[in-house]
Amino acid sequence: MVIEAFRREYDHHTEQVHAAGGPSIRDLMLGLNDGLVASFAVTSGVAGAFSVASVVIMAGISEMLGGAVAMGLAAFASARAQHEFYQSEIKREREEIARWPEREREEIRGIYRNKGFSGALLEQIIAHITADPARWSDVMMREELGFGSDIGESPLRSGLTVGIAYLLGAMAPVLPYLFVAPPLGIAVSAIATVTVLFGVGAAKTLITARSWWRSGLESMAIGIAAAAVTFGAGALFASRRGG
Repeated sequence: MVIEAFRREYDHHTEQVHAAGGPSIRDLMLGLNDGLVASFAVTSGVAGAFSVASVVIMAGISEMLGGAVAMGLAAFASARAQHEFYQSEIKREREEIARWPEREREEIRGIYRNKGFSGALLEQIIAHITADPARWSDVMMREELGFGSDIGESPLRSGLTVGIAYLLGAMAPVLPYLFVAPPLGIAVSAIATVTVLFGVGAAKTLITARSWWRSGLESMAIGIAAAAVTFGAGALFASRRGG
């Protein structure tokens, strides 16, 4: 009865709780936020230096495409390296379980003793975990080495999610210049971008416990700060060029 309750709690923790957020949402938020901030910064800087909409649009599109490819490849490489490291660690852990089962069983016992279990209940839990080598190694990877449940995510999916999300996010600051030329286009782009930034920041709370409005304002502040710096640099360049 106790072991069944433990099994249900284990399955709920590993399969249901984390699945609600998941690394896909994390990758989506990362790509959207970075695309928005980087594109907003670039277009603002170029718009501060040039008043021709086509120049701003070309710069924005170049950053949008280059950034999406770079971020997607970086996410793919990072996820693949993490996956390969996990595979090497779980292979090592399974070899240790096969060679030194008593030592590894004692490590499990120590982990759950530190969680407050003792006596017959502790031994039941240990027996349940170590009865299945796959479960045993999974518990060791999570409890001893600290690997999360997102480690098995596809590197290709992670790279595509980040790259496409970056592309979509980067569109927001560029699109207004298709209809409104600088300097008015700068204001329209800024309004559109900070609105989307707030929405993306607020949406991050799907996978965090933070306040949605605070997260939204923080994302807005980061984007505004980046754009202010590049716009100032662009304006300075324009004044020097004019002089």
